[in-house]
Amino acid sequence: MAESPVSPQAPVREDELPRPPGAVRRFWSGHPLLVDAVLAGVYLLFATLWATVTPLSSGVWSPFGPILVPLVGGIVATASLFVRRRRPWVTFAVFGAVAALCLVVDAPAEPFGIAIALYAVFVYRSNRSGWIGFGIAALAGCILFPAIDAALRGRQESPLSSAPTGLLLLVVLLVSALLGVTVGDRRRYIGAILDRANQLARERDQQARLATLAERARITREIHDVVAHSVSVMVSLADGAAALAEKDPTRARSAVQEIGAVGRQSLLEMRQLLGALGDEGPEGEERSPLQPNPGVGDLAALIETFRTAGLPVVTRTHGEPPASPALQNAVFRIVQEALTNVLRYAAEPRTVTVTLDFREGAVVVDVMDDGRAGPPAESVGSGRGLVGIRERVRLYGGTADAGPIEGGGWRVHVEMPEQEAQR
Repeated sequence: MAESPVSPQAPVREDELPRPPGAVRRFWSGHPLLVDAVLAGVYLLFATLWATVTPLSSGVWSPFGPILVPLVGGIVATASLFVRRRRPWVTFAVFGAVAALCLVVDAPAEPFGIAIALYAVFVYRSNRSGWIGFGIAALAGCILFPAIDAALRGRQESPLSSAPTGLLLLVVLLVSALLGVTVGDRRRYIGAILDRANQLARERDQQARLATLAERARITREIHDVVAHSVSVMVSLADGAAALAEKDPTRARSAVQEIGAVGRQSLLEMRQLLGALGDEGPEGEERSPLQPNPGVGDLAALIETFRTAGLPVVTRTHGEPPASPALQNAVFRIVQEALTNVLRYAAEPRTVTVTLDFREGAVVVDVMDDGRAGPPAESVGSGRGLVGIRERVRLYGGTADAGPIEGGGWRVHVEMPEQEAQR
């Protein structure tokens, strides 16, 4: 027999969703003290009627003992109902003590107060605590109290004579226990759901904050790379143009033109970087289409800029660049920052060697110069250059080493596995 195809589940319509609690339920849920007051008032009225009517109906009436003790005990037990949410065992103990006092003075004890206390134990503590309370109440009401009553008054009654009263008590306690289990489980289940929802909301907010901090660090790193490189090159070109202004005006003019080109490229990269923060420009105008991030293919133009600024850069490339645009951008930024540091810190380098080794499953970047250490250009640098390189490499699970080399010079050596960045 062929099976019928399973139809996709239809989306839940709004009219199929469970209705929220009604106005009355919301009112009572929002005013627990009023609920306790109403319950206490109803119970006090019931306890008063029980304490006065029951002795009269049995033909035994006395202003003390059979009436006064249940009446005063009912008032005390009524007061304990106001702490049943926070201290249900206290309420349970008070009702048990009132029942014991009624036993001593030979007054009938009503069974509904202890049922209310037992319900509170189930709802506001746990099912285990509730069943312990059920066992205590059943044992005391059905066996212990009848035996004590018979011993105090010397009655020779059959154990079955108290069976109807004990059965009634068991029924009342069992109904209270079942209601308490149902309401308590539902209350704890909803509480667990709300706690989980709050936890997820906190985790979501925490993840959002971490993502914001990570994005802020990324933007800071990108801005540093763009600004540090551009300003360093522009300062070097400006110094060269000033030195050649009288000796070689043509070369000085070329240097000034190169300053303008570097500045325009820097502005373009800054607009692209800041434009990624929003979908629209000022006054709701759409921003221009973003250009792809620079990669290995843009290194030639970058290195030519440094050569124009006076660095004798030599490049060596082995293998094919990685396919990942993000990894190519990381290689570009690492070379850019390393050459910027050479331009700023190295004094009179004769050779600056940039080696790119694209191996199978790994990328190796090596930038080495033979210049001696010199003072950095004024007002340039924030100390984040090498930190930014290490942060980029760490995202790919690689290693970065930087330090002086024997005979003079500086070397930056980076190795990164060919994989996606780890956030």
